[in-house]
Amino acid sequence: VVIFSDEPGWHGKSLRREMAELGLAASFVSLSHCALDMSGAHAAISIPGFSTLPDAAFVRGVAGGSLEEIVLHLDILHALEILGVPVFNNGRAIERTVDKGLTSFLLQHHNVPAARTWVLESTAHARAIAERELDGQRALVLKPLFGSQGKGVIRISTLDEFDGYAPPAGVFYMQEYLKSNDGEFRDW
Repeated sequence: VVIFSDEPGWHGKSLRREMAELGLAASFVSLSHCALDMSGAHAAISIPGFSTLPDAAFVRGVAGGSLEEIVLHLDILHALEILGVPVFNNGRAIERTVDKGLTSFLLQHHNVPAARTWVLESTAHARAIAERELDGQRALVLKPLFGSQGKGVIRISTLDEFDGYAPPAGVFYMQEYLKSNDGEFRDW
C-alpha cells in the first residue's frame, strides 16, 4: 500500500502501524516524486519503491505548489483509480475539500449548517460586505482559499483592518465569526 504524504506526522505513522498489524506493508511516498509515463504501449504510473501498481493508495496530504503541480498530483490519483487501484481520499474528494469555496458551497447546497460565507475577487464587493457585517457587534474571518491548520487565518472587527488586508492570490474567502454559547468568539 502506498501512503501519499510529504509529512507523515503521527497520523500517517499510526496508519502505517495499523496496516502492519493487518499484515499490509505500507510505504510513504510524495506525490511530487511520482510520474505519468505514456511512452510505452500502455499508460503507466511511476511510484518510487513500487515496481508494479500498489494494491491500494491512501492520501494523507497533497502538498501545495503551482496549479500545474497540484493538477498533476490529482491526475496521478485519478489515473490510479482508472487502473483499478482503490484510492482513499481520492482525487474527486480532494478536489471538493481542498478548495474552501467549493466545500462551503456544497455544505450550503446540502443544508449542512455552517457559517455564512462569501467567496469573491472584487475588493469593492468584499468591502461592501465588510461594511455591512462589521457593525461593532460582529467580526469576520478571512482565510486563504487553499490551506489548512489555521495558516493565514485572521479575524477582523473593523473596516481599517479590512482595508489593511491583502487577499491571497486576489481571492477573498470571508466567513462570519461565530460566538459560542458562553459568549466567546469561535471560528466555525
